[in-house]
Formats: sequence, C-alpha cells, structure tokens
Amino acid sequence: MVANASLIALGICTWLFSRWISARRLNLPPGPKPDPFIGNLRQMSFDSQELRFTEWGAVFGDVVYFHIFGRSMVVLNTLRAAQDLMEKRSLNYSCRPRFVLIAEMMGWDASLPQLPYGPRFRRQRRLIQDHFTKGVHSFRPTQRTETRILLRGLLETPDAFLQHIRRFAAGTIMKITYGHTVRSTDELYVRLAEEAGTDTVTSGSPGSVLVDFFPALRHIPTWMPGAGFKRHALRTRVKVRTMHDAPYEMVQKTLAAGTAVPSFTSRLISDNLAAPIHDEEDIKGVAGTLYGAAADTTSATLATFILAMILHPDVFAKAQTEVDRVVGPDRLPDFEDRSSLPYVESVIKEVYRWHCPVPLAVPHRSMNDDQYRGYDIPGNAVIIPNVWAMTRDEQMYPDAHRFNPERFLNQNRPESEQTDPKDFVFGFGRRVCPGKAFADANVWIAAACIIAAFQVPVSRNERGEEVVPPARFTSGFVRHPVPFSCDIRPRSPSYSELINQAVLH
Repeated sequence: MVANASLIALGICTWLFSRWISARRLNLPPGPKPDPFIGNLRQMSFDSQELRFTEWGAVFGDVVYFHIFGRSMVVLNTLRAAQDLMEKRSLNYSCRPRFVLIAEMMGWDASLPQLPYGPRFRRQRRLIQDHFTKGVHSFRPTQRTETRILLRGLLETPDAFLQHIRRFAAGTIMKITYGHTVRSTDELYVRLAEEAGTDTVTSGSPGSVLVDFFPALRHIPTWMPGAGFKRHALRTRVKVRTMHDAPYEMVQKTLAAGTAVPSFTSRLISDNLAAPIHDEEDIKGVAGTLYGAAADTTSATLATFILAMILHPDVFAKAQTEVDRVVGPDRLPDFEDRSSLPYVESVIKEVYRWHCPVPLAVPHRSMNDDQYRGYDIPGNAVIIPNVWAMTRDEQMYPDAHRFNPERFLNQNRPESEQTDPKDFVFGFGRRVCPGKAFADANVWIAAACIIAAFQVPVSRNERGEEVVPPARFTSGFVRHPVPFSCDIRPRSPSYSELINQAVLH
C-alpha cells in the first residue's frame, strides 16, 4: 500500500517536473511568479477571481499567464485580446476545458455551455438558433404579457420586488421553452431550477476549483475530511437531473393529452414522434440550458438596474423624461419605441457594463499551440476572458467605476460598435450566447416599462432616515446584487390604472 502510494506520488512529481521544464522552453506571457510544483495556487483567489485577475492585469498587462499544478491558464483582460483570440482565431479557441465539478459531477455535461466544441455542440446550438434567432419577434407577445404581470406585482406588493423580477425572468423563458405559465416563484419548476442553479454558481467559476485541477479527487469517499465538495456535488446532481426531467415529462404528458401549449420543447418532441431526429438528452439539455441560463442572468441584470436607479436618481429622471416625451402618459413603452429612446438604451448598456452579470464568462480552451504578440500560448491552456476587467478598461470607458450612461450618447458608428458591452457580456466567438437578442429584449422591455410607470426612491427607516443600499454584489459565476430595499411606487393613480388595464388585455 505504501509502495503504491509512493509510486503515485513519484509519478505526479515527475509529471509536474516535466511540465515545468517544458514551460521554461516557451516564451510565455508575463504573469505572477509561481512556486515550485503548485504553481500560482497561493496567489490565486477562489472568491471574486475577476478582481484578482484585474489586479494582475494592471501589473503584467492584458494577457496574463499563470499555472496551477502544471495546468496552463491565460487571462485576457481587454476586449481586443479576447476578440483577437476567441473570435478571429475561433477555430482554435472554441473548445471548453474539462469541467470536472460542474459537468461531470453535478450533471451539467449535456448542457450547451459546458459541451466541448464538436458535433454535439453544433447540433444543440443549431436547435437554439433555429428557434431563437429566427423567431425572436414571435416571442414579443409573451414578453409583453410577462412584463405587465411584473408591473402589477410591483404595484401590489412592491416590497417583494426581487421576487417579482425572478418570477418575470422565469416566466418568460418557461413559457417559451416549455409552454408553462409561471404564477409564483414557489412553483415546483421554478424552485427546481433555482436550487440547481444556486448550488452550481456558488461552487465557483467553471474550471477553477481544486477537483478541476486534480480530477482523481472526484473518486475520494464522501466520508473523508475535505470531501464536502463531493457531497455538495452529489446533492446538486439530483437537483440538476430533476430540473431537466420534470418539465420535459410535463410537456410529454400534455402532448399525449392534446393540451400542450406550443413551445420549444413541444415542437422538438413532436418532431421526434414523427421521425426520430433528435436525441432525448439533447432536447432536455438544450431546454434546461435555456431556462437555467436565461432566468438567472436576466434576474441579476434587472436587480442591478433597480439598484443603479436608486443610487442615481438623476439618471432615472432623465430616462423618465425621455419616455414621457416619446411614449406619452397613455400607454406603456413597446419594442417599436426602442430606437426612439437613445437615453434609455444608454442606461441599459451602462447596467451591463457597470456590473456585468457573468464577470468571467465561461472559460475557453486552446486546442493547439499558438502564438500571440510574440508569446507562446500552449495547447490545452484554459483561456479566461475577464469581462469584468474589460468593463473597467479606462481607455474604452473613462472614469469606469462611475455609473454614467452619457458615455454611450452621441457616438459615431465605429465608437458605438467598439464600446457596446452587449457585444461581449454575452460571450465570444462561436460560444456567444445564441439567445442573446431574446435576453437583451427581455431586459429592455421590463426596464423601459418600470421607468415609465414607477418611481424608485431610496427607502426610509422608522425614523424617516434614508437607507441608501450599498453597491455590493455576491461572488460566484453569476453576480447578483446583495438583497436591498427600496420604495417602489407608481408615479400616479393614472399609471396604476394603466397597468391594471394592460394586464386585463
């Protein structure tokens, strides 16, 4: 037993030493000085990693190399570097690293964001593109309906505004994906997705936890000290499996009963009944991806919007003035108004930029050795796009820490295309979110209607003192504002009546 352990230890040391020797022969990008064998583990932060990577960028530049236990990792801290590699050289940078914890242990292995680049990835992506890219305008009736329900919820129980935002985010994508109407965040399908998603995103960024560096750790017994990650993963796996299976089976039953509402999943199941062309696990995986990804990021973005409006009442007032001038008091904003509301558009862009919902995107992987700016990028390196650092780039966004929608006004076309955060907060290259247009439209219609119909002043305590919420956010794969309070109220009785009438129609 001791001899076997010694041989394993010797083998690991030999492998690490050979990787170290190989790395020394390469002209790698600059980065923090590593320790022998463990690499940069001591300097690495496993909490709010985007901040640590941004600090490194200030010292070493926009392309930073580090390694942990011999695993090469490259951080891209500017939009230019990210586009140069993941878009202009997308063939080499469209794969994913091996996600041991999230994909293999937690059960997200059939989910599009985690799939390696290949036939299955292209097949799943095509399913989403066919439905979302070509049919994005057909979703507008659902988005309008769900927005009106959101407004009524804010009108009736304003203190529960975060719950109403979550219900709106879940309701739109649940209706489109499964044909199911969400009436409460306490519903089974919503709870299943939220629990699975929360347990996943709080585990850390994909590819950055210890078991991702040492896959053999997944086999340690659950009773061992230090195996808490495995116990957590096994519990999450059950939730992820149920989240994929339960709504899929619901659609199957409604199809059999002839009561199914047309949806993404019902169409694919019906196509398969006529002629089996789609793998059932692909359908479940794509549907689960749509629901899990869209609901969480949409609710995070809208909560960030509310927080920004509370902290910057002057911005909210300017947006409201524009909506009043263009839309008027007799109706709510609609999609056709978007091009006529440039300040509202700038506010949405600044919300994406100010606190991007997914600060490190999802890591890519270099499939082969490459060179960039005279540096060697090893094959099989983990490529981390630091979206957070890109949104804090002072050359693109002067005074970047300040919430300032005016930065996007009066730009010429090249400036607008270069600085629009929508062009990178949804991912890069062949891995860009295929539901990007739908998600952005969802955020816009909800935010525009809130601007039109409500005031969002700072709440007050029992002594009448203002309680200004801090701009604090959770750490993890998806960043949400730390729960805060505000005093949402309708602008006037006429807007209350307008909301009630809109819901009835």
